[in-house]
Amino acid sequence: MWSRMRVGIRTKLVILLVAVALLPLLAELLTIVIGSRQMQNELLGKNVQSLVSAEVNVMEVELRKNIEILSITLQEGTVLAQLEEANSTPNDPQYNDDLDRKWNIFSGTSSSVRKILVNHTSQILHTIIRNNDLFVEIMVTDKYGRLIAANQKTSDYYQADEDWWQKTWNGGKGEIYIPPASFDDSSKTWGVEICLPLIKGGSAIGVVKAIIDLRKWLPDCRTDIGLGIGYIFLINSDGIIFHSRDIIEKMVENPQLAKYDYWKLIAVQEHPKGEWIFTPNNILVSYCPLSMPKELSGIKVDMEPWTLLMEVPDNEARRSISKISLMFLLIGIVAIIGIFLFGVLLIDRSIINRIRRISNAARKIAKGDLQHRVPSDWSGGRFFGKDEIDDLAHDFNNMVRRLEKSYNELAEANELKENFIRIAGHELRTPVSYIVGMASLMQKSKDPERLAKAIDTMGFKASRLDEIIQAMFKLIPEQSLSERVRYTSIRIEKFLADVDEAMKPWVERRHQKLIIKDETNNSIISADEGKLRDIIENLLMNAVKFTPDEGWIKLTVQRRLGGLVAFQVTDQGPGIPEADQPHIFEPFFSGSDTLHHSTGKSGFGKKGMGLGLAIVKHFVDLHRGTISFISGPTGTTFTVEIPADPSWSPENH
Repeated sequence: MWSRMRVGIRTKLVILLVAVALLPLLAELLTIVIGSRQMQNELLGKNVQSLVSAEVNVMEVELRKNIEILSITLQEGTVLAQLEEANSTPNDPQYNDDLDRKWNIFSGTSSSVRKILVNHTSQILHTIIRNNDLFVEIMVTDKYGRLIAANQKTSDYYQADEDWWQKTWNGGKGEIYIPPASFDDSSKTWGVEICLPLIKGGSAIGVVKAIIDLRKWLPDCRTDIGLGIGYIFLINSDGIIFHSRDIIEKMVENPQLAKYDYWKLIAVQEHPKGEWIFTPNNILVSYCPLSMPKELSGIKVDMEPWTLLMEVPDNEARRSISKISLMFLLIGIVAIIGIFLFGVLLIDRSIINRIRRISNAARKIAKGDLQHRVPSDWSGGRFFGKDEIDDLAHDFNNMVRRLEKSYNELAEANELKENFIRIAGHELRTPVSYIVGMASLMQKSKDPERLAKAIDTMGFKASRLDEIIQAMFKLIPEQSLSERVRYTSIRIEKFLADVDEAMKPWVERRHQKLIIKDETNNSIISADEGKLRDIIENLLMNAVKFTPDEGWIKLTVQRRLGGLVAFQVTDQGPGIPEADQPHIFEPFFSGSDTLHHSTGKSGFGKKGMGLGLAIVKHFVDLHRGTISFISGPTGTTFTVEIPADPSWSPENH
């Protein structure tokens, strides 16, 4: 029966302290010290392993994010157009060889180099590097391997003879290729190359190579782990070190790489996801593999597995453990009786409970509760100060925070991408399918009247398609290009007349009445006229869609306190459902059912892509204004307030 009972560490310690005395107790105390050393070794190993695992997770997420940034940003229409134009130019191998031989002697101001460095695609490359300091060099080639854009002068012009280019091109199929880290001659940097194809229509039309600064992407080679200094190495599948303190600090171009002694030890472990071990010469080694999925966005990924390894030398790892063990031994010898109760309490509160908290936290997090943290309210910390377990709890919490942040960012990015794909596919498919179908019918029809009607309808569908695309791209500059408000003087009377004229076809089609009321006495305001028209016309178009036929819509302009001008749009629609109200300004939100909408322009109750109000909110924010709404079963009123003069402020008046 006793053999089946689970006896905790605390109970065992109490029994030993009560049952033995003096020399027997000293012998037991030595056993406890040895056990404590083993426990400290275990905690140290787990601490180092958690640090290595966290760093690997961050590196993998960062690498995926940068691949997505390159893939999404360089799929921009003008980049693809420039690639297609370059691909249409016949390939002249002799010309390529001549230019490649002369490339190194060309200056940055020569026409051949400026053609590569100064174009629309190179401007996008500069923007990417400006917004992400991990990138040091990005280049784009056409399908023949000829350089068409780069952020700086590269070491050579023709790339098709390079191994990385051939692997990435993959016979026109394209694959993402990440070769081992190396020293780049162009940027004079130790880096990791991200090579990916630019795909259009299911085939590669160009190749991108971006170099990430290895020193910024990887953790510091020398890391303080709380109980000493850990030294980080990055090892490839052959056991070759290509990242270490010596390589990075000396910045050597061709380091003398050697087989790593620990690689054989790592290779035989039964933990392919990483583990920590003590080597026969008492060096703590923790390792974790770093790899990428076999496919990203349907494109094959070719990257050899790497291993991130941390080494903690014996004199660094064991020094603090020995001090703690010696402290326990001296306390037991000098005051075994006097501090009995205090010793029990100390063991219980300072070690067991906190270890239990960390263990419980690990179990909860393993079940998916990423918001759980190890409590840090240990009252003994005020008296005894912090120790290694506090460091472990702190590092554990930091690891979970970073993991939660990475998980949330990936979840948000994935949700936005899925919504975009679903809604864009739904919205674009209808007008495109209609245009293709009508074109096929027009080839077979010889009736002029029927052809004219079909052409008119196709023009409307094409206009709708253009409107959808323009609405999407009005939100893109917020993330990619710097967007400024171009202020001009706007006379309210003329502005309202232009709005009235633009809305007239849609209002008349529904037999509605648009009431425009100017209470500013034809004031002049300063704003971006194009963006202001987008704000008002989007609100009016929503009012047209949700107001019944023969109903009325009202647009009122007023002066308000604080140097503001207010635009109010009121409709007679059914109102906005209360559940939808907190989300109406979110991109792609068009009601509780994301895909329950229509590409109709002004039909009653027709829902769009959910971009109109997102654009309105974005443009209002650019004017440093506010937008609010009141909605009920008899209609909705949107109120937009912007400064009449952006230079006006209460302090100046």
